Amino acid sequence: MSARTEVKFGGPLLWLAAAVWLSGQLAWAQQPAKERESFSPERIQETYRKILADWSAGEVQKAPDELIALETAVIQDGEPKTRKTLLQAEQEVIHQVGAADIEVLVPIAMLHHEAYARLLPQGARGRAMALSHARSMARDLAILYRDQSGSEGAGLVSSRLLTSLGGMLLGAAQQLPAAELFQQAIELDGRNVTALLALAAIYEKNAQTESAVKLLRRALEVEPDHPEARLRLAMNLKRQEGRETEEEARQILVKLSAEDAFWPSALAYQELAQLYRDTNRSLEAEKVLRKALQAYPDDPRFYIQLAAVLDRLGRTQESSELVEKVLSAPSKQVSASGRYLYNQFPVDAFAEARAFLDENSRSRLPVLAQALNAPPAAAGAEVSR
Repeated sequence: MSARTEVKFGGPLLWLAAAVWLSGQLAWAQQPAKERESFSPERIQETYRKILADWSAGEVQKAPDELIALETAVIQDGEPKTRKTLLQAEQEVIHQVGAADIEVLVPIAMLHHEAYARLLPQGARGRAMALSHARSMARDLAILYRDQSGSEGAGLVSSRLLTSLGGMLLGAAQQLPAAELFQQAIELDGRNVTALLALAAIYEKNAQTESAVKLLRRALEVEPDHPEARLRLAMNLKRQEGRETEEEARQILVKLSAEDAFWPSALAYQELAQLYRDTNRSLEAEKVLRKALQAYPDDPRFYIQLAAVLDRLGRTQESSELVEKVLSAPSKQVSASGRYLYNQFPVDAFAEARAFLDENSRSRLPVLAQALNAPPAAAGAEVSR
């Protein structure tokens, strides 16, 4: 499961008794610390099996909340040994069901993924170790599944699970741990465009443009026409010195602005006009912005930008008329700024990764249910991480 943990499948296995209801665990969580010590690894395993059974039965709302209740009750911040106890107990159950079919690792990983998704918005206060545990379980199970299976399909699933976890971390403004997950996702699947884009965006935000450019070129090798990847490449090339990179950025922006790619095209117009202004080509900037107004006539941003260009050209009357036109126009619903969307990372792509994972998890729930009801395996393989 982790770099320090040996994972074993098979061997003489203990068949656990019937699981207890979660209400008992919630009551236990409210007991004094001394009474909590009676919550043995065997009792954790019973409860964890019950939660896995609920998950395999399609209790998608109930099971993650049960898992959160169990893990937050067992783990006490400041006492690392409690996490070790929980980890070992959960691993024992996973080893047992995994010996029956390695595919059960996918829905189990998604259960921990969902628990993490629900915990994260609550914040880390009083939950730091529970958050860390949930994320680590989802991550380690994904990597274990890829290593145990070795198939290309397993690499795709595992890579996208890590990508989804990274996306959640980005949403919580945790760029460094997110970057680590995206890097791992790329190692599992070098064609994961979402992870490549997200990691490039992190590099870009931290002024590491050369690293961002390399990743974006890799993404475009997979999807040459990807609008956001092309836009991000142009933006990073603009920040580098040299006529060659400036010209490449200009060519990308010219092509992208002429396409119907929603906000990437709109932002390409803005950036192309700014590039011309920065290089003292205001007349060309004016032409670009007038084309932009034909494509986006209701967007006041282009009117303001064009007014600034005209003012720079000394055509103050035209500039003032444009500003007055914007100020006197009836209020309209304007789409979100392309620059705002650009700074949000590939949110839609994270949603696509999650949908992919949900589908793969659901298809394996019957396998998990069968494994939970299977007799202990007589023998199995041994792997270590």
